[in-house]
Amino acid sequence: MSPPSLFRALLAVVLLAGAPAGCASIDNAPVNRPSALPRLTQVNTVAGDDTLRTTMVGLAFSGGGTRAAAFSHGVLKGLDQIEAPDGGRAIDQVRFVSGVSGGSVTAAWFGLKGRAGLGDFESRFLYRDAEEALRTRVYSVGNLVRALDGGVNDRSGLPTWLEKNLFGRATLADLGRPGRPVVWINASDINGKTPFIFEPVTFAAICSDYGSYPLAEAVAASAAVPIVFAPVVVQNWSEKCGFKLPGWLEAQAKDRSTSPIVRSYLKTLEGYREPGKVKYVKLLDGGLTDNWGLAGFNIQLAAAPEPYKPLTREDAIALETFLFVVVDAGRNVAGDWTKTLEGPNAQELLDAVADTAVDSAVRSSFEVMRLQMKLWEQKLKAWRCSLDPAEVARVRGTAEGWSCDKVSIRLERVAFEDLGGARAATLGRIPTRFKLEPDQVKMTVEAGEAVARSVIGPALAR
Repeated sequence: MSPPSLFRALLAVVLLAGAPAGCASIDNAPVNRPSALPRLTQVNTVAGDDTLRTTMVGLAFSGGGTRAAAFSHGVLKGLDQIEAPDGGRAIDQVRFVSGVSGGSVTAAWFGLKGRAGLGDFESRFLYRDAEEALRTRVYSVGNLVRALDGGVNDRSGLPTWLEKNLFGRATLADLGRPGRPVVWINASDINGKTPFIFEPVTFAAICSDYGSYPLAEAVAASAAVPIVFAPVVVQNWSEKCGFKLPGWLEAQAKDRSTSPIVRSYLKTLEGYREPGKVKYVKLLDGGLTDNWGLAGFNIQLAAAPEPYKPLTREDAIALETFLFVVVDAGRNVAGDWTKTLEGPNAQELLDAVADTAVDSAVRSSFEVMRLQMKLWEQKLKAWRCSLDPAEVARVRGTAEGWSCDKVSIRLERVAFEDLGGARAATLGRIPTRFKLEPDQVKMTVEAGEAVARSVIGPALAR
């Protein structure tokens, strides 16, 4: 459903708010399983191949429907064309991928298939109509009733379509195979008002089995725009196990110097442990709390018990350059109302308010990330300089030529604006929906390839 259609649906809901709800049934019963022995760590940190590399990359794919999925896919294709500083292709250097909403589709597919998945993602998703299974009729009485009940589309819509056409019966466990990056899919806990990150510690806090959760459901939760979609529901089984936040995480939750996004996330996890407080976690679009998908990596950095985490010890010893790239598929402000006395109209106003809230939040999150990266660089250098040269030699084959403080950690953002001119303006007006015209898909994928070559490639070479 496009933003104008969403606006009209919301307006209809407001007008009918006093009407009694009907008997439309929403299918969003939880599918997560309880676990008495929750896993607390995600051990896979090897991407592309198992070669230790001096250059490593992290990626965050923003929200934005198929526009975001296409732009992030183009970036991956561009990385596959760039020669890495220490051999191979830049795509082989990718250690971490975070995805929100439309960006989570690309993140999950890359996590599942690796570089081999670049070949058919366009035909299986980008050029398909992922809205074909959705209820999109704005003035349908049934849809209005469903909207009043919490959401027009449920499991029979996007989750089922994603399972049938893209992910099959893959689960979160399938993201943890050797040769794949660590992947964080981000939704929003609308009660806790915090990101809900599909990762083992989150599932441990609700005593649920992380590995068996369907990948299609996680991606659908990340993309569940309010009203258009009913919340994806996850059951809290906290009475089933004796999970307790590790001491270092409890300390981070209480430390007033911890960044607000990390503290609130950890407080939410603690809240899941209080009997009777949260029986069901209701999830909607990850963009509501973090449209650039930075929370996962921010939290990993702030809450890590060792200075080198979330890298492996071996990766941290080999590392010289770590580049984290935010792939921002944000759109331009629609309408010409800044040129006239009249306007904005109601639709333009709704879009502007939503975009302003999202942009303000992501800018703050980006600055937190920048500070976290600088702190991580300092901690990593101090840790490396405390190592026994024998361990360095064991990991690298030799300690010769290795300098403990030769580590550079950088943060970059790529966006349509990097292309400049009319091209950037056209890309920024592509709608946020899961059905685009073929020329819009082609243009957006090519834009991703272009920014990878013009921005990411030179950044890796510095």
